[in-house]
Amino acid sequence: MTVKPDARRFNRLTTAIEAVMSDAHGASRPLALLLTGLAGLYGTAMRSRARLFQRRRLKSYRLPCKVVSVGNITLGGTGKTPMSIYAARMFHETGRRVAVVSRGYKGLAEKQGGIVSDGRTLRMSARIAGDEPYLMARHLLPIGVPVLVGQDRVRSGWQAAKRFGTEVLVLDDGFQHLRLHRDLDIVLLDARRPFGNGYSLPRGTLREPLSALSRADVCLLTRCPPKMVEGALPRPTHQKDKPPFNPLERRVFPAAHNPFLAGLFSSGWSGRDMAGKLVEEVPAAPVFAFAGLARNDSFFDTLQEMGFDLSGRMTFADHHVYKRDDITALEANAVRRGAELMVTTEKDLVKIDTTWLGRLPLLAVGVHMNLGHYAEAFRRFVCQKLCL
Repeated sequence: MTVKPDARRFNRLTTAIEAVMSDAHGASRPLALLLTGLAGLYGTAMRSRARLFQRRRLKSYRLPCKVVSVGNITLGGTGKTPMSIYAARMFHETGRRVAVVSRGYKGLAEKQGGIVSDGRTLRMSARIAGDEPYLMARHLLPIGVPVLVGQDRVRSGWQAAKRFGTEVLVLDDGFQHLRLHRDLDIVLLDARRPFGNGYSLPRGTLREPLSALSRADVCLLTRCPPKMVEGALPRPTHQKDKPPFNPLERRVFPAAHNPFLAGLFSSGWSGRDMAGKLVEEVPAAPVFAFAGLARNDSFFDTLQEMGFDLSGRMTFADHHVYKRDDITALEANAVRRGAELMVTTEKDLVKIDTTWLGRLPLLAVGVHMNLGHYAEAFRRFVCQKLCL
C-alpha cells in the first residue's frame, strides 16, 4: 500500500508529539518548547471555563435524580468503563433505579443519541453505540440497568430520568462535562503515574490542570497491586486518608484492575464458560496479542503478569474499528511467529465478527474493578455523600 506524502508528514509529526508527551529520549526540544507554551494556554482556558461554570456565567443543568460522574484528569487508561459498571452495580444493590449515560465516542449514534439497552434487550450494536457503551450495556443487562449514549448528555440524562424513572444516573467519563450538574464526582488516578508527566495537553496527558481536583469528591487510585486492596500491603496514604501526593485532601481509596478470561472464540464456535477462570488456568501455549486501547502497553503487561507467553504483539489506535482484513493480517502474523492462540481485550472483541476468524482461536480478556478490603468503606462514603 502506498502512503501519500501528506500522510507520511502527519505520521511523523504525530510520532514526534508522542515522543515529547512521553518524555522519550531524543525527543525534539524545539517541539517540546512549543508544546509547553500551548499547554500553558490550554490550561488557562480550562481553568477559565471551570470558573465560568462555578460563577454560573455558563449554565449547568440539574436532573430530577442523583448524578454520579466517573472520570479522570488524564487521557484514557485509568479504568473508567469497569468503574462505571462497578458503580452502577453498587447503586443497583441499594435498591435504586440506575441508568448509565455515556457519550458513545466514535459510535454512529454519538450525535443524535439513543438507548443502547433498556435493561431488557440490547438495542444497538457496538458499531452504532460505541465500544465502551455497548460493553457496559452487555455487562449490566443481567441486572436490568439501562445504558444511553449521546454527545448531549443533558438530553440523554433527561431521557433516562423520564423513560426509566432513574434515581441514580452514572455519567461515564463526565468529569469535564460541566454542563450537567453532578451530586458526586469520582475521579480515577493511575497509581503508576497519577498525573502523567505533569503537563497539560498537548505537552502532556492532563486534560485539566491539577487544580481541577478540587471539584472531586473522592479519588480512586487505580491499578494498585491486588495485595494492596486486599489489605496485605499498607495503603498509599499517611495521616488517615491523605496520600502524600495529594495536596487537595480529597478522600482516596485504592483499587486494582482484576483481569478475567471473558471467552474463547473461533469461526465455528464460542465458549464463554472460560469467564471467571483463575489466572493459574491460563493456557501455556504461545499467544499473539493485539489491542486498540489508550494504553496498549498496560494490556500487554497484564497478559504477562497473568502468565501468558507472548510470541508477538500488535497495537492499534484507541477505538479502532476492525475489519476482516485486519483479522486476516493479524492471524497471518501470529502464525509466522508460532502462536497457537490470539488474545485481545473484551473492549476490542465487541468490534470483531468471530466469523472472520480462521485457523487460530481468539481469547478475550476483560477487567473488573476491585476495591477489595475497601469496598464497603467506599460504598458507605459514597452513599452518605448522596444521602442514599
